[in-house]
Amino acid sequence: MVLIAHHTGLAKAPSMATLAILSSALKDLRISQQSLPAISHMSKRNASHQAQGRANKAKDGPGKRLGAKKTGGEYVVPGNIIFKQRGTLWFPGDNCFMGRDHTIHAGAPGYVTYYKDPARHPDRKYIGIVFEKGHSLPQPAHAVRRRKLGMLAYQTPPPTQPIDQVFDALGPTPSISQLSPVAVKKNSRGSTLALRPGYQYRQANWEIGREAEKREAAMQEQGKTTRMFPVFKPKNRFAAWRKSAARISKNAETRARNRMGKAKK
Repeated sequence: MVLIAHHTGLAKAPSMATLAILSSALKDLRISQQSLPAISHMSKRNASHQAQGRANKAKDGPGKRLGAKKTGGEYVVPGNIIFKQRGTLWFPGDNCFMGRDHTIHAGAPGYVTYYKDPARHPDRKYIGIVFEKGHSLPQPAHAVRRRKLGMLAYQTPPPTQPIDQVFDALGPTPSISQLSPVAVKKNSRGSTLALRPGYQYRQANWEIGREAEKREAAMQEQGKTTRMFPVFKPKNRFAAWRKSAARISKNAETRARNRMGKAKK
C-alpha cells in the first residue's frame, strides 16, 4: 500500500512508520503460511502402457501349425511328422514314436493308420504304420507279425542234402596265393612285399620299423654309420645343441635352394 498526498500535487515517499507497518504485516503472513498443515494426499499418475511391453505386442500370435500332417493311408518314410500336438491327444502305436514336444513321427516306411486299441487302453487313440495298404490295426493277439524287412516269419524247411556234402561237391576253398599268381614281391631295396587283404603289395609295419636298424647294422659291419652323431650321450646338452644347430643350418640351405630354383623359373 502506498500513501500519496494530493494536497501538494506531488507524490511523496512513504514514511518510516508506514514501512514498519507493512513489514510487520508481511512477517505475520509468512508465519501463518508456515503454520499451515502439510498436504497428506498427493495426486498419482498411472502409466499409459502396461508393464514389460505387453500392450505393444500383438494380441493374437501366429499359428503353431498343429494338427495332422499325414492322413490315413498316406505313405511315409522313417522320420516323417505325422501329427503335431500340444499334449497327448494321440499316442504312438505300431512303428511310430513320440518326440519331446509330443509330435508323433514315423519309425518305419509304410502307410499311416489312425485306430483305437481297447486291449491296450479303453480310451486312448493311436497312430500306427502298416507295411501293406490293405492291412489294419490293431492286429489280432496271436496273428503272424509282419516284419520290418517286408517278410513274413515261417519255418525253414529241412535241407534235402547235408551241408557237408554240399561243400564237398563245391571242392576246397582256394587260398589267396592260389587266386593270385604272385603273392610276394621284392622292392628296389630288397624288402619283402606281401599281398595284403586290400589287394596291395606293401611291407608289414614291424618290418618298416626294423628297416632303419637293419641298415645301421649293415653300415657298422663296413665301419660306417648312418647317424649324424654316432655316439649319443644322454643329458649331453652340448651334443643336443650341435644337433639342433646342424638341423637349422640344413633347413636354411634347403630353403635357399628352393628360392633359387623358383627365381630361375
